[in-house]
This record gives sequence, structure tokens and C-alpha cells, in this order.
Amino acid sequence: MTQLILSGVEKQFGDVRVLHGVDLQIQSGELMVFVGPSGCGKTTLMRCIAGLEQVSAGRIVIGDEEAQDLPPAARGVAMVFQSYALYPHMTVAQNMGFALKFSGATKAGAKQAVERAAAVLQIQSLLERYPKELSGGQRQRVAIGRAIVRHPKVFLFDEPLSNLDAALRVQMRVELAKLHRELGTTMVYVTHDQVEAMTLGTRIAVFNGGRIEQVGRPLDLYRRPASQFVAGFLGSPQMSFMPAQAHRDGDALHVTVGEAGTLHLPGRAPVGASPGEVTLGVRPEHLGLSPHGAGLRASVDQVEHLGDCDIVYARLAGVAEPVAVKLASASHALARGDQVWLQAEAANCHLFDRQGRVVAAS
Repeated sequence: MTQLILSGVEKQFGDVRVLHGVDLQIQSGELMVFVGPSGCGKTTLMRCIAGLEQVSAGRIVIGDEEAQDLPPAARGVAMVFQSYALYPHMTVAQNMGFALKFSGATKAGAKQAVERAAAVLQIQSLLERYPKELSGGQRQRVAIGRAIVRHPKVFLFDEPLSNLDAALRVQMRVELAKLHRELGTTMVYVTHDQVEAMTLGTRIAVFNGGRIEQVGRPLDLYRRPASQFVAGFLGSPQMSFMPAQAHRDGDALHVTVGEAGTLHLPGRAPVGASPGEVTLGVRPEHLGLSPHGAGLRASVDQVEHLGDCDIVYARLAGVAEPVAVKLASASHALARGDQVWLQAEAANCHLFDRQGRVVAAS
């Protein structure tokens, strides 16, 4: 297994700087997910790791070898692209074994490697078919198999599931997680889909504007985001944000949200002086209905019925965007226009300063 170290990696295209000194250490056998909005630099960084783009500055260490100046073929990495890029005139077996022709493998050795990879991916019955005879999910398995036969030090996945329908994406996520457990190889996975990031990653690196905003285990980032950007990017529906005024009273914090009311958060006083103007962030599952007159007064704007739960979107006086509340389907009978009162779980309220950084709590 192989460790991957990125140190001060920068990339410019002309006068445009896409990566701003990225530092990251990916442990041997880890599945690291790069996640972020389009244009944040995550795919560019992956292409730099693969050698498809030359870094403008910085170091890339794969295993014990500095790789930033090595050609792609000498880096010991295998990349699976968003597009399957299969040769239409070749069978599945020929597609999977094509790269082995140039690696010095014998015909028998290449055949054995292809059959072993096909067994791992459960596509043995497809080896004699052509790409046009395969479904999208089967083609993606072949593309992954083509990478497996090379026994790379590091696997690189560039949004490999984005061309699949919703049901197949769920199935392939499960299969990719199983593949990682079986192979134990270091993997880097790029996606803009936060669900993929949360379910697949050993750790997640959240990218924003060519920089890494935060790195950590999925649930750590979900529960303890370091910034408003990370808090808003992870989670579906996303965290609700409300401009507020906060002041401390001993170890308690009182947060006034627009004209909707005040939340009293015991044990949440921030370190140092009162924070004053803040942004309050609360996830839908941490907001609930409260008795009349307690918490924040709101008006129901929309209700989405999802079967096991309902997502209620409610408007608060003085807050531009509606907040999302996740409720059990049988726990209420709300409709558009209903007046409600909302309460937040004190331990799961997040406060951010004017720069979008989390306000530390004692």
C-alpha cells in the first residue's frame, strides 16, 4: 500500500491560479474524497497527481518517490474517468487487458489478470461482449477493471458515477466501497455529490476556490464544520442559515433571529467576549416544533412529503431564506400558511462570524 503526499501544490493556467498551495497527506490504504462545487480545483488536482497536468509549484510524493516530474506511466497510478473511454471494436477482455500489452506481461499473465479483475467485479460473463452490448453500469465496471489489472499504487476516480441513473449510482457506491475493502489500495475519489462523499470516504477534503477548506472524517465534518461553507455544502437538505444577534449571559448564549424571536442556548457561551452579529446555522433534523410562544415564530411555506419523513420549509420574520425542518410524517398535520414555533437543539446550533468561520464555544 502507498502513501500520497501533496505539499504546496499550485497550478496556474496563464494568469489564472486554480490551485493555491494545497497541502494534504493521504494515508496508505485510505479512500480520500475530494468534494466541492464545480470549478473549485478538485479535478485539476487529481489530474496533477496523475501527471496529466504539470504542477506550477509544489511536490507530489507517491510512496517514497517524488512524482511531480515523472511521466504519467511511471507514477504507478490508474485513473477511472467520468466517461468510460472504452474501445468500441474490442471485447471487454481486450479492453481490460489492453494496457498490459505495453507493460511486458505475458499473454497468459495478462489473461489471468483480466480474469481475476473480472471476478472481483463480477463481470466474468461479459468478457466476450462489446461495449455497445453493455449497460452504463457494466461499462463503468469494465473501466474500473481496466485500472485494477495494472495493480497500481494509487487509484484515481474522477466522478465515475455521474453518468449513471440514481438507482444505479446507489448500487455502484456500495460496490466501490466493497472494492476498496477488498483491495485495500489507496484511492482518491473526486465528486461534487456530497452523498457520495459522505458514504464512500474514509476522509473528505472539502475544496473551495482552489484551497482545502477542511479535511476530516465524514461525520466529523458534518457535526463539526469549521466554516459556513463546509456546513452548507455537506448535508441534504442543507443546513439553514439565519442572520442573528448573540450575547452571553454567564455560560448561556442568547441568539435573537431577526424579528422571529430568541433562542436560549445553555452551555453554549463562546470563548471571550460576546460575538454580537453572527450567522446561526441549524440542520433540518435539529429543528423541531415547540409550544406556542416558545422559540422562533415562523410561517409554513411548503411541505415535502418523503414517506418516512416530511421536510417543512418555514419563513421567519426578518430572514430572507426559508429554514428547513425535518419531521416524522405522522407527527404533524401542517400545511402552507400555518403559523408554528420552532426550537433548536442547543448542542447542535452552529455560530459563524462575518468571515464565515465557526465561533468557538467553551
